Amino acid sequence: MDVLKYLDERARLVERELDRWVPPGLKPSVLAKATRHLIEAGGKRLRPCLALTACEAVGGKPEDAIETAAALELLHNFTLIHDDIMDRDEFRRNVKTVHVLWGEPIAIVAGDALFAKVFEAISANARRLKLGGERTAELFDTVSKASFEICQGQALDMLFEGRTKVSEREYMRMVSGKTGALMEASTKVGALLGGGKPEQVRALARYGRLIGIAFQMQDDVLGVSGKQEKFGKPIGSDIREGKRTLIIIRALATASKKGRATILHTLGKHDASKRDIGAAIKVLRDSGAIDYVAERARKLVAEAKSELDVIPKSGAREILLALADFVVKREF
Repeated sequence: MDVLKYLDERARLVERELDRWVPPGLKPSVLAKATRHLIEAGGKRLRPCLALTACEAVGGKPEDAIETAAALELLHNFTLIHDDIMDRDEFRRNVKTVHVLWGEPIAIVAGDALFAKVFEAISANARRLKLGGERTAELFDTVSKASFEICQGQALDMLFEGRTKVSEREYMRMVSGKTGALMEASTKVGALLGGGKPEQVRALARYGRLIGIAFQMQDDVLGVSGKQEKFGKPIGSDIREGKRTLIIIRALATASKKGRATILHTLGKHDASKRDIGAAIKVLRDSGAIDYVAERARKLVAEAKSELDVIPKSGAREILLALADFVVKREF
């Protein structure tokens, strides 16, 4: 199965819906430019694609979930704008970040505007399908709780930067919130909108959470071993920002004394030279930390795929299996 082709086809559906909720003619024009900047820069549209496919996998039609799928992409882009401000990142998806182009105040407002549109779009979806009160409440509850979990995960991520030691368990808790929560929400709301049975909704939610965690682990791997033109951010930026990724945590626990000193010499230094970044990455690779994290991600994907046993065999189920594999095989 050509996963990239499938994502591209679904992305076109979602992008038409995104234009509905954040139109190019939005006023003032600076708000339109800032809110649409990362959307227009592209992206995999994985989260809305998961929602549409989960909806179909339980017997619904993809269009049954289109407004909520777009809402999830708006929510995702809201988090990216604010994350870039907090991390002082200058590039995202190979373009300059919103705060670099328009300043932090406009970037904050642009993120807030996207977040406001999330719930308007979900409301429209519920009304169009004439959902009952209980299912509508669960829909909003799912997205609201995921939004709060993302905040918790981001807070932990920032707090970890100021600590000398972070455990693997703490990392898993952080990434489960920062990345896993929104992936779980994506598959869960798709199943809810498709009329899935309770056990199917639960299974798809767990599937989403697991591939979300694996997705972040693969991002960590690509952040130190990928190609910048594909990854969209400078390689080694997590090291400069002092991020306690699982790769860093593992390397600090297993590398030699000299290797640990090399990592700590560069970790958190925003003005670190390419040479120092390269030396730190070599330690990460030689310590086996990168391979360790890649293998952990593969195991999570295998666990996620097993959750789909309760989903009837169909083309949509096969796509979900393929998307799980894509998460750890992608290069961007």
